[in-house]
Amino acid sequence: MKKFICMILILNILIFSCGGDSSSDEFVSSSNIYEMSDVTSVGWKMKKGFEIAEFPESTDARWGFAPPDGREVAVIRYPTVELANTNGLIAAQEQTEYIEPIEGITAYGDKVEKTTCRGFADRPPPYKLNPLDTNKINSFHLSKKNIIVENEPYVPSAECPRREPFYRNYLIEGNLVLLGELLRKEDLQMVDAFLEDMAIKIREGKE
Repeated sequence: MKKFICMILILNILIFSCGGDSSSDEFVSSSNIYEMSDVTSVGWKMKKGFEIAEFPESTDARWGFAPPDGREVAVIRYPTVELANTNGLIAAQEQTEYIEPIEGITAYGDKVEKTTCRGFADRPPPYKLNPLDTNKINSFHLSKKNIIVENEPYVPSAECPRREPFYRNYLIEGNLVLLGELLRKEDLQMVDAFLEDMAIKIREGKE
């Protein structure tokens, strides 16, 4: 009986020790207070701000392009970590809200400012194709006889299958909220991994 009890205790110790390793790789936000310059220091190219969305008590809300592939990442900065984890969390959830479309192609929440077309199976970027667009582009080429020939205007042959939030995932690091673009042929886990890597670089640059 004693041997049986000892074996159970040993098994429990092994189970708990293995279980602890699985959570060791989870991202944990720091208590750092960052400036926007801390984000640009890791290669993020800051561009414009949001046009419609408002983020109460935030100090900055800008989007830009992050290396190495030019992914668009929006950064919302708050004066405190507490505000980032309250107001910032709400803002992030609102700007990344995805809704399964029941009728039509709308797959985003009411508060989402930036949207994009996704769901094309065989088409390269850009995702947005509007067959009703009258701003058709004429192009020219040289024929084999060196005669300039006007090509037919480009008319897109596909409609937007699904319009969803441009930013699909978010991450909070210190007083920063990062919103990440979902690139073509990516899943959401890849966006998460990118944002975590970017946040770690920002943190390391601050230390």
